[in-house]
Amino acid sequence: MKNGVLFVLLGLSSFLPAVAATVTEVQVPSAGMNKSVPCSVVLPDAYGKEPGRRFPVVYMLHGAGGNHRSMPNDGVIAGLADRHGFIAVCPDGAITSWWIDSPIDPTMKYETFVSLELPAYMDANYRTRAEKGGRAIMGGSMGGHGACWNGIRHRDVFGAIGNIYGGVDLRPFPRNWEIWKRLGRIEEHPENWEKFSVVSLAPGLKNGDINLITVVGTGDFFLNVNRYFHDILSANKVEHYYLEARGADDARSMHTGPFSAYAQGVISRFFANYFATGRAGLE
Repeated sequence: MKNGVLFVLLGLSSFLPAVAATVTEVQVPSAGMNKSVPCSVVLPDAYGKEPGRRFPVVYMLHGAGGNHRSMPNDGVIAGLADRHGFIAVCPDGAITSWWIDSPIDPTMKYETFVSLELPAYMDANYRTRAEKGGRAIMGGSMGGHGACWNGIRHRDVFGAIGNIYGGVDLRPFPRNWEIWKRLGRIEEHPENWEKFSVVSLAPGLKNGDINLITVVGTGDFFLNVNRYFHDILSANKVEHYYLEARGADDARSMHTGPFSAYAQGVISRFFANYFATGRAGLE
């Protein structure tokens, strides 16, 4: 069992190597939603230099209010793609899709897109490792919920999950981030709020089902729901990594770009070990 760890949030310079990766934008067709979804694709420098090589893919999901450019726009992802030799793809999540197939809005099928349509597109159009062992999924906030939701429900597609301060239990936030637009009002559809919360999936997991890492700040408004998720997994003896981090003061351990960048560096190393050995870890 990998227990919670408290550590100091350090500077980000070690996670910002010189960047040679390229970032392009593509329109990926979605039959389920009858539209194309914009996505940013980050190709590591090695992709152009090693034409015979196939690369693992990290699927990166942005938070509420973001778009497909949110995660690649600061250069951190490009640097990590170069360092660890993976392709990153960052789809647009329609601002507040919560990365699910909405039970009340048939036009919002973002689980289908992320877990089925987008991997099929990437495997058909890029030199990917088209297998579970060559795919991981990561996200922050709404994207952390989406990474866990899609990664757990589609363990045949994704081999490792990275959760950055994810909203893994939706029920405490019935008036926030337009969740009610995807699930209906909690007073009218409480079953949706329970069913579509990641924590509802945790009791059914067995040890070895997932490679999961969570990184959350000690001052984060999603801290308690991530602790709850961790406690369920621990009680079931499901091996996972759970890291609580803080800065010099708690105000620097919340929903911030620098914190996300730090977590992306940690999680990318976790994924790199998985892609190399078939077992995720930070060792």
